[in-house]
Amino acid sequence: MRLLFVKRGYAPIGGSESLCFQFATRLAQRGHDVRVVCAWPSEREHAKWRLDHRGARIYEDHRVFEHRGVEVVQVKPKGGFLGLAADATTLVDLMRSEILDRYAADREILHNVGREYLDSTLEVAAERGLPAVLTPLPHPGQFHGGDTRSDLARYRRAAAITTMTDWERQWFIDHAVERSRVITTGMGPNVVRARDGASFRRAHGIPADAPLVLYIGRKERYKGYIQLLDAAETVWQRYGDTRFVFIGIDGFYSTFFDDFARYRDERIVDIECATDQLKADALDACDVFAMPSRHETFGLGYLEAWAHERPVIGGDIPPLREVIAHGVDGLLVRQRPEEVADAIVRLLDDPALRAAMGRSGLAKVRQRWDWDRVIDRVESAYQLAIPSFEVDEASEALA
Repeated sequence: MRLLFVKRGYAPIGGSESLCFQFATRLAQRGHDVRVVCAWPSEREHAKWRLDHRGARIYEDHRVFEHRGVEVVQVKPKGGFLGLAADATTLVDLMRSEILDRYAADREILHNVGREYLDSTLEVAAERGLPAVLTPLPHPGQFHGGDTRSDLARYRRAAAITTMTDWERQWFIDHAVERSRVITTGMGPNVVRARDGASFRRAHGIPADAPLVLYIGRKERYKGYIQLLDAAETVWQRYGDTRFVFIGIDGFYSTFFDDFARYRDERIVDIECATDQLKADALDACDVFAMPSRHETFGLGYLEAWAHERPVIGGDIPPLREVIAHGVDGLLVRQRPEEVADAIVRLLDDPALRAAMGRSGLAKVRQRWDWDRVIDRVESAYQLAIPSFEVDEASEALA
């Protein structure tokens, strides 16, 4: 199929960014003709994302290059410098519709991931007479969480919607999206199993026998990294040499405030940019993975921890109750420092429990979220979208 993905940030790191990247590159590996229209990254973003654009065809307002079998079109947002700043920090749609339209001309499906440029995607799809598949990744109840009336009206225009969990699927159905148009795909882990955690510990001065609690994710406050920092003092009362390692790019507030300023301690390690290998080594080195999110559609980090047979701590919220089986492959807690600390201490107290949870998590990943199975489901959504869209077009013509 000739596919066009639309996403602001297209990169092998991040949450929704890496989801789009994995969808696109894995579909290309299966023989699909895949193109991505995304934002032209800032120099800082380019340094983090590391997409090789050598040999790019460069135009005044966009550039085009191939990366891992995918044609990537990076577009400068409308509005010049101010537009670039707004595009990077808000959900204002500043996509140049004429460029999106041009690169949609020979496509069969448009697939928007994460809601950025959603209006442009839907408008171009309608003008071109193409089905739009959406992966909105809503966070109901959160500011800009994708759950307003206008958001729901946009979702109802989709030929198909893909979700990360069945809970999310039911949320769309409960909000008047036709049941048959919503498919749960999930996602798979991005990292490859590493077995050199010792090198990560040596590189960061962490003793071989020191407990290590790991957070990997964008440093957004809703993900609970502040509560994890606040839990450290309590954990240190029992396990004084515990290291807390944080890996991830800055979130919105972290761009303006240094949340780590009040936690200057050698037992806290903050790493902003990390290669896939470094993340995998950190996962192999850790004893516990903790990301007690208050809002989450899925939580890639849990899967990657399980791929390394490590127990996880997540937020006690509906989507994560489906992902994490409390007491079986991890623990669910409210986003309170004392509950986070208690969960960490419980796991550090019981090596056998940690090992059992890690094994259970790995089995779950292999059974439910193997990438081949995920991409099978994505292809099923596309097969659903085309006839569904054709029926809608026919109904409108008869009306």
